[in-house]
Amino acid sequence: MSYVKENLMKGENIVYQTSLHWLVYSLPVVLGLLGLVMLLASGGVGLAFLALAGVVGLLVWVSASSAEFAVTNKRVIMKIGWLNRRSLELLLTKVESITVEQGLGGKLWGYGTIVVGGTGGSHEPFTKIADPFEFRKQVQEQIAAVQDAPRGYVTPAATPTRAERECPYCAETILARAKICKHCGKEVEPLAV
Repeated sequence: MSYVKENLMKGENIVYQTSLHWLVYSLPVVLGLLGLVMLLASGGVGLAFLALAGVVGLLVWVSASSAEFAVTNKRVIMKIGWLNRRSLELLLTKVESITVEQGLGGKLWGYGTIVVGGTGGSHEPFTKIADPFEFRKQVQEQIAAVQDAPRGYVTPAATPTRAERECPYCAETILARAKICKHCGKEVEPLAV
């Protein structure tokens, strides 16, 4: 089971999820192609490059498969790493900003760095995320949904009016169902409301 699914709170649902961009595999692919060319040319050196490409590819695969980036209806959850894990779990109400940094390569291939700014001054960058603008859009939509949601406040129209009357002894206002006047302390007959 994924890290995000294991750590969902009660009533929390995943709205959007993404991963690292496929371009993280570029180094092992280049090493593998270089190894194939060298294998055809000289043999031994090509095998070394192919082995190196395999090791680097395995490390990149572990890194990419253990990275998770999700937006839920309550939080932003971002986690990278398998043995050395770095995670950010920030309530939507605590997100101050979400920035996307994207160079020319990121624009061409659709990846970028997301920097989440939370209350308290934390700024956490996560690099090589696939489709970072969609991630930012989903975070912003969920923040707007949380801010627009009713908070359980009772409107004045929803509260029943309190029936009141005057105390027959001191003429102060008391509740109609009161048995003792809170002002003079005398016992009064409660009225049915």
